[in-house]
Order: sequence, then C-alpha cells, then structure tokens
Amino acid sequence: MKGQVSIARPSGTARHSRGQVSTELLVIVAVVLVIFIPLLVMVYFKSNEANAQIGSYQAELAVFRLAYLANSVGALGTDTSLTADIYIPKGVKEIRTGTVGKGGEITFVITTDAGDSEISEVMKYPVNNATFVSNQGWARFNMTSQYINGEARIRIERE
Repeated sequence: MKGQVSIARPSGTARHSRGQVSTELLVIVAVVLVIFIPLLVMVYFKSNEANAQIGSYQAELAVFRLAYLANSVGALGTDTSLTADIYIPKGVKEIRTGTVGKGGEITFVITTDAGDSEISEVMKYPVNNATFVSNQGWARFNMTSQYINGEARIRIERE
C-alpha cells in the first residue's frame, strides 16, 4: 500500500479509554453530589423554619379573630351569642382568657424552637378567666355577652 500510513494501536488502548470515561463519569457524579447534598440539607432546615413561622402567623390570626368576635358580641349587647370555628395551628399548647383592667385578654401559648412564647390580643370587654388545653385543628368556641353588676362581660367557652 503505497502512500498510506497505517497507525497500529496497542490492543489495550480501547479498554483503557473505556475505563477513563467511567472514572471521569464517577468524578463528575461525585462533584455534583458534593454540591447538591448540602443544598438539600439547607432546604430541609429552611422549610422547618418556614413551617414554624407559618404556625406562628396562624396563631396570631386565630387570637385576633377570637378577640374581634368577642368585641363584636360585647358591642351587640346583653344575651348576644356567637359560635365560631377557629383553626388552632400546630404548636399551640394552651389558650387562656382573662380580665385585665377594665377589658379582657386572649392569649395563645405556643411552643417554638426557642421555648414557649405567648401571643395575646386585648379586648374592650372583660372576659371570664379560663384555660383551654389546645389540640391542633378546628375548634368551636361559644361567645356570650352577659350583663353582670351593671357591666357587660364576655363568656368564652370551647365546645
């Protein structure tokens, strides 16, 4: 064969190049895992923080709603009654109502990573002193306005 150059390959070269590709692929997969595993762990912890924050906001909303409805019952006069379904978020340990000065207060005690915390809302009318053990989920509350000793008082009970 005139004018043609033939290159002879050693017989082990084909195996060597396949082994090199496999090693390179393993290195690439390892680098990708080293980058993504810490990211996944970080996302997991951030999602737990977000869930705790959402629970706190839901507790604030529930306290505000109970106080607002109790004020409405007090403003409507004697023997007014109202039943409300309120969502109690995860982490609420107890619900307390009580008289403070000439008005009342509703307090949710919630458990957080930093310990127990209280979320309170002040009401215009005095309220009965009560403590409700909390369960997550929907709860029904009865609010009744009573006239005692010339003063409007709100009675809040949980069904």
